[in-house]
Amino acid sequence: IMPKYYGMVKCLDDNLGRILETLRGHGLIDRTLIVFTSDHGDLCGEHARLNKGVPYEGSARIPFVLYCPGKVPGGIRVGEALSCVDFLPTALSLMDVKTAGKEQGRDASALFRGEKTKWNDVSFIRSTSAGKPWLCAVSDDHKLTFSAADDPWLYDLSKGPDEMDNRYGRPEYAVVVRAMTKELDAYCRK
Repeated sequence: IMPKYYGMVKCLDDNLGRILETLRGHGLIDRTLIVFTSDHGDLCGEHARLNKGVPYEGSARIPFVLYCPGKVPGGIRVGEALSCVDFLPTALSLMDVKTAGKEQGRDASALFRGEKTKWNDVSFIRSTSAGKPWLCAVSDDHKLTFSAADDPWLYDLSKGPDEMDNRYGRPEYAVVVRAMTKELDAYCRK
């Protein structure tokens, strides 16, 4: 499957280049907010899986690259946890468009501008499968997953980014588990 996968990546790259050249050619590149993202990743063999549907980074983490001249300096890397629902209020804010205020997401435009801001570095993902549901809290450093089909997982992403060492139940992670469980509880109640 990998040759086809890389072929699709090349196709995307080629066509994104064409779009950018067209914007440049028409003098629109500096007046355009460009966002490159996807809905999920594909595991491509990681954890003995091919596609998606699990909370591993290769499936759940998605790219979010943006170009917003005059508002987002080049080279900014946002390390805080964001969710797909945060994209709408963030993009609208960067375009100076007021929202109805009923969006579930958070406006992360200050993070993209490189400004110091108070940010709750926890985001949530959940399964869409009724057969084996799971719910997950993610920060930049940790991922806690509760699943109907498995024991809880806690991965320390800063120490084990490959998600091979479940640290749930280790005394030194009890504070992290409690804090993230509290965040999950609040998310579920909301």
